[in-house]
Amino acid sequence: MSVLIVGDRIKSISPASDRAKPVRGVIAVDATGKFLIAGLWDMHVHALSKNEPERFFPLFIANGVTGIRDMGGDIPLRQIAKLKEEITNGSRLGPETFAAGPILEGEHPFWPFSVAVKTPEDARRSVITLVRERADFLKVYNTLSRDSYMAIAAQANEMRIAFSGHIPDGVSPAEASHCGQKSIEHLWGIPNYVSSESEQLQKMATVANATEDPKVARDSFHKINEAILSTYDSNKAKGLFEEFARNRTWQTPTLVVLRSYASIHDPALRKDPRIAYIPDDLVGFWSSMGGQPDPRNDEMQLRLFKHDLEIVRAMHTAKVPLLAGTDTPNPFTYPGFSLHEELDLLVSAGLSPMEALQTATLRAAEFLGVEHLFGSVEVGKVANLVLLDANPVEDIRNTQKIRGVIVRGSFLDRPKLDELLAHQKLYRDSHGKGFHAVYGSLISGGSRAAANTGSHWHRPDTTDSPANRPSESDVARP
Repeated sequence: MSVLIVGDRIKSISPASDRAKPVRGVIAVDATGKFLIAGLWDMHVHALSKNEPERFFPLFIANGVTGIRDMGGDIPLRQIAKLKEEITNGSRLGPETFAAGPILEGEHPFWPFSVAVKTPEDARRSVITLVRERADFLKVYNTLSRDSYMAIAAQANEMRIAFSGHIPDGVSPAEASHCGQKSIEHLWGIPNYVSSESEQLQKMATVANATEDPKVARDSFHKINEAILSTYDSNKAKGLFEEFARNRTWQTPTLVVLRSYASIHDPALRKDPRIAYIPDDLVGFWSSMGGQPDPRNDEMQLRLFKHDLEIVRAMHTAKVPLLAGTDTPNPFTYPGFSLHEELDLLVSAGLSPMEALQTATLRAAEFLGVEHLFGSVEVGKVANLVLLDANPVEDIRNTQKIRGVIVRGSFLDRPKLDELLAHQKLYRDSHGKGFHAVYGSLISGGSRAAANTGSHWHRPDTTDSPANRPSESDVARP
C-alpha cells in the first residue's frame, strides 16, 4: 500500500504501484516489505515532573511511543497545557499527552505533589478545581477514605470527567466498578478480592502491619501470600471480571513493573544496558528498592507475579478491556523501551499479538475518546505512525524492530532515531545529578517506601525493622 501524508494527517491509502513516479515536493519513503502500524501509547506513565519531559520524551518517540497517559507528577496543569501545545504545533518533540496533574490522596498524602483530601467536602471542591484547571482525568489513590472516594466518584460523574487509579482500602474492586471508576491500575486489590478468604486476609494484614516484631510480620505476610495463592476462587473472579466487562471498567495491569518488583533482587536488572539513559539519582533510587534479599520472600514474589499473569488471562477470557502501561520511571522500567516488554507480557497472559498491539493503539484511543484521531492507520487520522522491519502480528516482539517513526507527519528515519538516543545518553551524563525533588526526597529521607517490592499491600519485602516495612498505604510508586 501507499500512504500519502499531507501536513499532520493521512491523506490517502491506496494500492502501491510499481510504476508510480516521483512527485515534485513529496518526500518518498521506500517501505517495500515493511509494516506500518499506528503510533503506540503507554497508558500509565509518570513523565510530568521537573526535568522529566526533557529526559523522557525523546526516549518515548525513539521507541515509537507517540502517546502517553500521565498518572501524576509535580508539573502544574497550566504548564502541562503549554507542553501539550508545543507538541501539537511541532516546537517540542514529544508524545501526545493526556494528564491527571496532581493525585487525589487522603489526609496524609504520600506524594508531595498530591492534593490532600480530608473530607467529602474537600473531595468535591478538589474535583471542581481540577476540572476548572483542565485536567484530562482524575487520578485517585489508595490513601483516600471511603467517604472521600465516594464523594470524588459522585462529583466526577456529575461533571462527566473520568477518574482512574488505585482503590482505597475501604472500597472493593466491584464497588469501584459500579461507582464508575474508568480504569484500575496494577490489578489493585484484585488478587486479594478474588480469594475465597478475602475478609480474613484483610484482618490478617491489619494485624501484620500493626506488629512491632519484624519476624512476626514477615511470617504473617508470608501466610497471607500463601493464602492468596491457595484460596483463589475462580467463580468469584469470573463474577468480578464479568462485572468489569459489563461496566467497561478498564484494566491497566502494568505487568512490566509488577515483574520488576517481583524480581527486584535479580542482579540482571542492575546490568541492563538501558540504564545508560537513566539519570544517576534515579538509578540510585531504583537500586535502593527491595531491602535485604530473602530467598523465601523472593520466591514468593515470583509466584505472585505468575498469579497476576493468570488473573490477566482470566480477565481477557471474560472480555475485560485491557490497556498497555508500564508505570515508568518506577524501578527498572524504561521510558519507551518498556512498553514493548509490556506487550510481550500481555501475549504471555493469553492475548494474541494483534490483541496486545491494540491495547497500545486502537483500544488506547477508544479509552481516551480520541479514536477519530489516533489508534489506527486510516485516512483523516493524525499521522503518528511506526514503520517496522517485521510483522508484529506474527510476533509481538517485532514492534521493537523500528525502521522509522512518523510524528505529526514528520518522518524520523533510523539514523535520526539513533541520533536521538545518543543525544539522550549525553543529556543523562550532563544532567544526571539534578534528579527532581519528588524521588530525591524519598532517597534522602530513607522512606519506608524504599523497601517495598510489590504492587499491593500483601507484598512487603523482608526488612530489618517495622519502620521500614511498607504498609497497605505505603506503596513506593504513584
